[in-house]
Amino acid sequence: MKGLPATGIGSWPQMTIDDAVRHSTELWDLPYLPELPGRGPGAEMIGRALGLLEIGMERGTSRWQVASTHGREQRAAKRMLRDDLDVLAEVLDGYSGPLKVSLAGPYTLLAMVDLVRGEPMVVDPGARRDLVQAHLHGVAELVARVRELVPGAAPVLQLDEPALGGVADGAIRSASGLRQCPPIEAEEYGRAYRDLVSLDAASAGLVVHSCAPAPWRALMDAGVQAFAVDADLPGDIDLLAEHVDGGGDLWLGIVSTSPGASVPTPGHIATRTLDWLRPLELGDRLEGHLTLTPACGLASFRVADALGIARALREATGLVADGLFG
Repeated sequence: MKGLPATGIGSWPQMTIDDAVRHSTELWDLPYLPELPGRGPGAEMIGRALGLLEIGMERGTSRWQVASTHGREQRAAKRMLRDDLDVLAEVLDGYSGPLKVSLAGPYTLLAMVDLVRGEPMVVDPGARRDLVQAHLHGVAELVARVRELVPGAAPVLQLDEPALGGVADGAIRSASGLRQCPPIEAEEYGRAYRDLVSLDAASAGLVVHSCAPAPWRALMDAGVQAFAVDADLPGDIDLLAEHVDGGGDLWLGIVSTSPGASVPTPGHIATRTLDWLRPLELGDRLEGHLTLTPACGLASFRVADALGIARALREATGLVADGLFG
């Protein structure tokens, strides 16, 4: 019985980008461009995405904020992503198949980047409109660049949206903590994701990843193909089951990446996966629609442990496939 696919989610421990890309291609069924946040703010999830934007940004004391021009850290983010893509092209010379790149999603950026006056961008309708459009343009450029550098690749775009649930629920607070931002209507972020789905229609798909409960219904209605969830914080699992039942994909973050988490055995991963999936009652409908992943990135792990998690997860896919379909 062939195993299910397994892939990483984003970040890796501190190492060279050459080594990180090679590990990605060797360890995972779906190779991807890793994030190496240890290199500085321009290399982590938010910085990488801001490096693609036409809107000027600069790094403040603890958060990014809008600026009149591109700041030093934003320019560095742009250079690092360009160099990382060149390494990806070199390592994957001649490759044909799906290839994943990840960025922070637009609403997580809006929640985690401040206006000049110090409030999160999400409070300002004009700022939301400008950033969503700039993000869409940046994503289009990134996907086109991946296709140019790796002609045989079918780009898979992963958008990391850990703050989307908070944006939808009105749970985002200002940096001071004194102001709670009003909730954003589903129609607004649903429209933004319909545009992203349309942009990505010619590639291998769009994945929305959240390590917190997210408004899955609105994303389903927008046509998002795959949801990447943390098994410990999935949100409404009935909606996730409905998504798969309708032909959507579930990327299950079954290996904990919380502080202090250890490297699990393949058997432990398989048992936990089958126990988690049992209440969904999807059976054979999961075939071709389930991918196993860590819950989030592996940057907080030692290199040896990150590699161990990748190997254990990949070995567990065969056990899970046997348990589901064998």
